[in-house]
Amino acid sequence: MSKHYLSRFLKIVCVSAMLYGGSLMAIQRGGTLTLSQGAPVKSLDPHKVISGDSYPATFNIFSTLTRITPQLTAEPELATSWSHDAKAIRWTFHLNKKAKFTNGRDVTAQDVKFSLDRVLDKTQSPRGFSKIGPIKEVIVKDKHTVVIVLTKSYLDLPVDLGSVYPRIIAKENLKDINTKPIGSGPFMLKKWTPGGVTVLVRNPHYFLMGKDGKALPYLDTIKIVPIKENTSALAAMEDGSVDMIYRIKFDLIPAVKRDKNLVLVGGTTPGYQPFVLNQNPVIHAGQDAAKARIFRNPKIREAFSYIMNRKALLQIALSGYGSIGNDQPIPPFSPYANKNIKPKKQNIPLAKKLLAEAGVKPGTHFLLYTSAGRVGLVAAATAFQQMAKKAGIIIDIKLIDIATYWSDIEYKVPFMIGNWGGRGTINASLKPYYITGGSSNDSLYSNPELDKLLNQGESESNFKKRKAIYAKAEKIISDAAVTLIPYYKDAYGVVTSKVHGAIFHPLTYWYADKLWKSK
Repeated sequence: MSKHYLSRFLKIVCVSAMLYGGSLMAIQRGGTLTLSQGAPVKSLDPHKVISGDSYPATFNIFSTLTRITPQLTAEPELATSWSHDAKAIRWTFHLNKKAKFTNGRDVTAQDVKFSLDRVLDKTQSPRGFSKIGPIKEVIVKDKHTVVIVLTKSYLDLPVDLGSVYPRIIAKENLKDINTKPIGSGPFMLKKWTPGGVTVLVRNPHYFLMGKDGKALPYLDTIKIVPIKENTSALAAMEDGSVDMIYRIKFDLIPAVKRDKNLVLVGGTTPGYQPFVLNQNPVIHAGQDAAKARIFRNPKIREAFSYIMNRKALLQIALSGYGSIGNDQPIPPFSPYANKNIKPKKQNIPLAKKLLAEAGVKPGTHFLLYTSAGRVGLVAAATAFQQMAKKAGIIIDIKLIDIATYWSDIEYKVPFMIGNWGGRGTINASLKPYYITGGSSNDSLYSNPELDKLLNQGESESNFKKRKAIYAKAEKIISDAAVTLIPYYKDAYGVVTSKVHGAIFHPLTYWYADKLWKSK
């Protein structure tokens, strides 16, 4: 990873984080940790996941070559070490010879090749294929050595290989991966009920060691329990039936701080909640194609950007826990941020003028999709609805259950609010989201000039030149206004005082192998 990216400059605020790790008290092994999250685990195939509700399971069942640290650098996981040639095109990764799958079989270079090849296949990993670097070929050198050849110079490969999708699976498990997954992570599946509780138990074959000199994980069991309402989850923490809430609503933070038995863990992230103006939504039979593709008109997109009162949206949606956005995903605290792109201020007269020039009549209805399954999405939609009234247009809000929001709504409808977490590298933060055909290009935007810049920036190793390239890309994205980003969000979770080792991760990743509970 480039040393200049978020690893050195991202401000990470850990509020009362439990950083015991054995320094303040001896680590206690065993026990069950019950995690509450807003929706159930939907998929266990790590190459096909489409929402963060699956991550607490897939991150702990399957290993990656590297692990992304809270400082956004890469540290060893399945790979003990790695190196590259002078041009950073040919990379060699050496695997941990002690690594085994949960069925007892050794993890080999063949498994790495099979897994990465599958992620690179758009049909097999439609959300992951463009998120693991410019890989040309994966070569098995020997049982425990894999060579990854790139199409261009790229220094951030080790970080990308620790992200959501490039998790190593066993080829023989492909048929049953969603019901009986075989991984090499610290936990293995005991029970999974779609729509219900997921239970993971410790993997007796896990190869990484804890601070007590014994193999991780410290816990025996993890229960992942879906509880839609944060207030209900908080009540469950207070009565002892839940140990951890994955995401807490911001308006509940004061209550958490008042409870001496609860600990708030969180801080600044590069995540954001975009208003997505889809350029090529699905056209249904009998539907007016021109109306469905109305956001191809740049004046309408620009008008919507001026309707927004960003400061108010941040306060209403996130209780002020975040920073103002400027319609592109690189936050102001990133070293790659283009500081010349100023957030638009609300300008209702200009918005009305642009709408009129685009032929949008007063009283025109626009349908906005949102979900209560993520903190802030409904509040943001409702606030924008009120702002739009001042510009003479009507925003109709359609609420969708989070269980089907990402599969049935994202990429398909003209207008929705998304919920993106941050990514570990500048390339991963931009290219999949805005390059033509990118795996996370939810606005289905296409711009040849932007494509050229994103490909150019990916292979540039000189930080100053690279920053200049990405500054141009950010300006194009912001001006295009296909993803209106009013704010960058903070993120907070809650643990009880009996849970130790809970460290905030700016990408909101959740690793459970080093968590432990005191009796």
